[in-house]
Amino acid sequence: MSELVIVIADLYLDPDAASPAPRPGGAALEGIGPLTRFARREPLERSWREWAARWLGLERYAALPPASVAAAALPAPPAAQSVWLAEPLHLTEGVGRVHLERRGRLRLARAERERLAEQFNALYAGSGWSLAALQCGGFVLGAPGAEPVETCEPARLPARTLAECLPSGPGAPALRRLGAELEMWLHDHPLNAERAARGEPPVSTLWIWGGGAPPATRLPGAAARGAIHGAEGYLAGLAHLAGSECRQAPPQWPYAPGAPIGRALQVLEVSEALRREGDFDLLAAVADLDRRWIAPAVAALLDGRLDRLWLLANGRAWCLRARDRWRRWRRGRAGLGALT
Repeated sequence: MSELVIVIADLYLDPDAASPAPRPGGAALEGIGPLTRFARREPLERSWREWAARWLGLERYAALPPASVAAAALPAPPAAQSVWLAEPLHLTEGVGRVHLERRGRLRLARAERERLAEQFNALYAGSGWSLAALQCGGFVLGAPGAEPVETCEPARLPARTLAECLPSGPGAPALRRLGAELEMWLHDHPLNAERAARGEPPVSTLWIWGGGAPPATRLPGAAARGAIHGAEGYLAGLAHLAGSECRQAPPQWPYAPGAPIGRALQVLEVSEALRREGDFDLLAAVADLDRRWIAPAVAALLDGRLDRLWLLANGRAWCLRARDRWRRWRRGRAGLGALT
């Protein structure tokens, strides 16, 4: 069966905010509109990562924390009691609060990541804390404690307040203290002066999330039932555990007419489009992904080159089959309202 899963990994909408209206003359969501209108919709019980692991036939890793999976791909996983993901963010000061804009999730150059990791490890030597740079971006933080902590992934922060997303639970005080120390360390860090000189936003903090168990180890017989594409530490770890490879998602629909599509997972990010195009708003960024990926995928399904198409975004999953286009009693919704 030819089956494609497209994940927009960082698209979470504020349920209390009105959906932005399309700009006059702006691009319509020509793929998302019909897909969400005719597809079968279901909520994601936990996260797209767990869903994707199960879809790939890697159920044995699906319930593990994202950091435990991501750390498996490191050349030398930390020998720590627990591991966490640490993502560089640029926070914006607003009226009475600090918040994260969608383009505030940073993707540092490899040399920048390795520099911060080396300096952090020198600063915290002997403390039990360690930092390792992931090849796909971001870091894995090794921690000396293993008490439970509830955290929030950075992709959800633009739709929520930072205060309600801070770590909570028995092990939260240690992570909160470290988070405050990271902010002070980075505030006057020379790296930020260099980024400012290049016109790049400074690194405000490393957001700690998605951790718990030590790094996962590969189990015999693990194999992915599909190709894996995306610039995500979790995906790289999952591919490593399956003896497979995680490749960068192409910038646009890569399948030539008549070429086999097979079974593949493509993980995309709105923030990538926002970083690339300075004048993009959220709707324009989603429309860009729609034009480059989702509309061609819907066309491939209607042409018979795909048997099944999945879209995962905003905590939901839509499954579209060619025969679903006859469900004409379903009313479509305009703009981002189609994803709610």
